[in-house]
Amino acid sequence: MAVFICQGCGAEHSSWGGKCPQCGTSETIRLAPATDRMVDRVVKGKFKIIRKLGQGGMGAVYLAEQLGIGHRVALKFLKSEFSSDAEIARRFLNEAKSYARVAHPNAVALHDFGQDEEGNLFIAMEYCEGVDLKKVIAEQGRLPLIEAIEIVLQVADVLANAHEKGVIHRDLKPENIMIRRGIRGVHAKVLDFGIARLMDAGTKLTVAGAIAGTPRYMSPEQVEGKEVDARADVYSLGIVLFESLTGRQPFDGTTISEILRRQVMDPLPPLATYAQDLDYPDLEAVLQRACQKGIEGRWPDMLSFASALSQAIPTQAHLSVPPLQRSNTNVRAVVPMATPIPLNNLSGIASPGALADHDSTAHTLIKTGEASAVEKRPAVKSIGDIQLDGRPGAATQMGDASTPPTVQKSKAPLIAVAAIGVLALAGIGYAVTRPDPAQPVVVVKNDPPLVKEPETPRVDPGLEAMKLLREQELRTREENARASLGKGKTEFEVAKLDEAETYLKSVAADSEASVEAKALLGKIDTIREKLKVAGGLRSRGQCDQALPLFKAVLDLNGRVKDALDGAADCRRSMVSPTME
Repeated sequence: MAVFICQGCGAEHSSWGGKCPQCGTSETIRLAPATDRMVDRVVKGKFKIIRKLGQGGMGAVYLAEQLGIGHRVALKFLKSEFSSDAEIARRFLNEAKSYARVAHPNAVALHDFGQDEEGNLFIAMEYCEGVDLKKVIAEQGRLPLIEAIEIVLQVADVLANAHEKGVIHRDLKPENIMIRRGIRGVHAKVLDFGIARLMDAGTKLTVAGAIAGTPRYMSPEQVEGKEVDARADVYSLGIVLFESLTGRQPFDGTTISEILRRQVMDPLPPLATYAQDLDYPDLEAVLQRACQKGIEGRWPDMLSFASALSQAIPTQAHLSVPPLQRSNTNVRAVVPMATPIPLNNLSGIASPGALADHDSTAHTLIKTGEASAVEKRPAVKSIGDIQLDGRPGAATQMGDASTPPTVQKSKAPLIAVAAIGVLALAGIGYAVTRPDPAQPVVVVKNDPPLVKEPETPRVDPGLEAMKLLREQELRTREENARASLGKGKTEFEVAKLDEAETYLKSVAADSEASVEAKALLGKIDTIREKLKVAGGLRSRGQCDQALPLFKAVLDLNGRVKDALDGAADCRRSMVSPTME
């Protein structure tokens, strides 16, 4: 959609009616959205470009569709100005070879490599759906412990495979890890082997003293421009795990030089420094060794790191989550008894050895007006606390208190006789209390019927523990959001817009701090848009139109250096020689 900027007051409008509604000026600047000439192109007769996915300093990545079969791929193009550079072209070819050599379920697959009709180098690779780990951390603040370790173990698996085939990634970071959640859990894909080096290639693509990688995740030997091996990836993956668990970057700084200095000098802070609930000594020891400054002190290879990490995963006991219990509902207790005697004609009386029937028991109580003979006899004791049908009180009662829990085989006849006696007594009680039509009815006051105590709802300790963990996670996310907002505001006040944007975007969207964070992000976007337009006007000598835009930026943040310099330069250029 086009944007119109009034040349008189610098106001922006989404439509133009001939005059600015604020100052009445009829002159305007129309900014039309730039069109990408690559979209809808067909590359090498088989890949039709759909849209741009992203862009970096060396090139751009597009989503394309393979004609005929509709298969979607990601096309990575090297910028045309770099295609004639032999060294950069060799690096691009090296990247394609890395993808081809690392065939793994957690690595991006290579489909094609070559040049298009205009001579631009491109790589056609697997298109991965999902979201990169950086955005996941920015949205959640922290990842659950088990999920973070699972992602790192999957990444370690693909990197161990790459190292075996002579490929070192050298630029591992959350942006290069794509995350997709499915039915079977989280699945990670490792992207961008752009500066990977083939250890047996015979040439180094980086000159002596040059560094390659991302400062916040680079190993100390990379920072110093030294030769690197697989242990550089171990270091970077340790930093990724730290950030996933805490939501914080351990070696952050306001300048690149400060970050690089901390990578070389500062030890990795303990996890509990930023997350007190992560006080697990075994996990801490594994992570500290992975991020040792000296290469000899680290895990010797990715397999050793992954193996130690998998063994350091906290158990359910450490996580304060009780193990799942098998429910005993409807599980019959096996009790040694004599052969049951069929008493089908006695309504409301349970047969020996059968499960207690609640309805039939209640029926007997109603007829007799008192407790059953089994329940009233004080001499009869229960053998243990056997629960037959999941209801309290449904225990088999027989014998006296000295009777052992296990009934010997030789006592079976006695048990059978005792059972018959109990049933007979119950039957007599029923016969005596039944009214006779020939006799007058005598009302006898009996003991009140037994009232079954209401069952106390059972609380699943596992669910309660998970609920507490969830509440703790929400509190931690809210604390992280407030901390990120505070840092973002501080960086914004000193006009460090890039740093402010990073912190503000890490504020969880569902947190209380998100509203204020979004407002500040809106200001940053507005400042950048106005600076872009004002800079273009200034470069064309139209300072009279650029100056109002620079002033508008300074109204939003009076410390933006580009606006201060631009406004001062415009004022100088607008002063006449006579006045000077």
